[in-house]
Amino acid sequence: MLNAINIISDIAFIIIYLIIFYISLKKCFLQEGKSRILLLVLSLVTNPMTLFPVSFGLSFIVEWLICGRNAESVEIDSLTIYVLGGVLFIAMIIILSGLVGRWLKAYNISLVMFLYLMFGVIYALSGESASEENINYVISSDAQEILQNIVYIAAVLLLYRFVVRNLSELTDKKRQISWKLFLLPPVLFLPVYYVFDYLTYRYDDGFSNTVVRIYSMLVLALFIWAFSVIIRNINVSNAVIEAQYEAEHDKLTGLYNKGKYMMLKEKHFNDPGSIALFNFDVNNLKYINDNFGHEYGDELIVKAAQSIHAVTSDRVFGFRMGGDEYAMVAVNVTRKETDEIYNGWKRSLEELNTQGNVYCVMACGLKYCEGEFDVEELFKQADELMYLDKKARKEKGETSHLRSES
Repeated sequence: MLNAINIISDIAFIIIYLIIFYISLKKCFLQEGKSRILLLVLSLVTNPMTLFPVSFGLSFIVEWLICGRNAESVEIDSLTIYVLGGVLFIAMIIILSGLVGRWLKAYNISLVMFLYLMFGVIYALSGESASEENINYVISSDAQEILQNIVYIAAVLLLYRFVVRNLSELTDKKRQISWKLFLLPPVLFLPVYYVFDYLTYRYDDGFSNTVVRIYSMLVLALFIWAFSVIIRNINVSNAVIEAQYEAEHDKLTGLYNKGKYMMLKEKHFNDPGSIALFNFDVNNLKYINDNFGHEYGDELIVKAAQSIHAVTSDRVFGFRMGGDEYAMVAVNVTRKETDEIYNGWKRSLEELNTQGNVYCVMACGLKYCEGEFDVEELFKQADELMYLDKKARKEKGETSHLRSES
């Protein structure tokens, strides 16, 4: 009867463990467009339950080779196999979880490694205990198991402490979860684990393994809950950041939009020590859209934006004001720095015009001022200068066109 219970508990543990592992990966990291079937295969091949016997099998082979391939001289329970197997186990978890994380395109692969290590700890701690008559260790079994458990738990806590904690601090403070919560599973688990482990060791009580495995699943549930909270909070924070980005940026070019310009004009552009306003207009956009299609028109718009992107910084802001109109604002810059920004933009546009299907010509009006100024008035002056530049370029025959026409 007891053997049947142990067999059933073993099978149940394997099934539940694999299901929870797959669901955890899918819920936390699976992105749209990635195959669930392939993820299921990867979770079956790379999960810690699979890696555990592989790592210790490899360590046995290594010792067998070191001992001159004499199988009789290799002790299955030797300290070398025990230590090497543990090292290989953790190394394989880190390497394979990193590869799975790259396939999933996780925004932080360390989070995937952390999930794998959590499952590795639970599996290592819930393994079969050795009875007294089967012990043949260089150091006592209880000392070995304590050391092993400390290594596994420390690996997870250190990874969380230095990686995941920093990510959680990026979320809303109201949603943050303390890294100290991850001390609870080992604190709750180890006393029960060692009591029943001792019973198995002392009396060969097979039922203790079943109890330990059931309890390990409860601890795993606590791990997963805490981890899912972290993931959910980071996802919420990222969603807020993405929504804010979309609200402030032009979708096609990635430059700030006019709404962001209006906001910065009120809060940031009115009181710097100096300011430089650049007003741009892309020549011939309507003609290219009407005669060659919006595909080429969009390429022209993007190329113009790229030339502005090339010179933006924490003091230089680029905007798409709408259609073929762009602006750039540089704050707290000298006249010399303003000239350098202008020349850098021209060089960038010239280089971009050696690539792609369209040749981009942009008119530019520049107005620089120090001390007191009115941003609106400066913008109008820069706009007037831009139209003069546009007219001059048109008279010279300088206009945007398809490169195949030139």
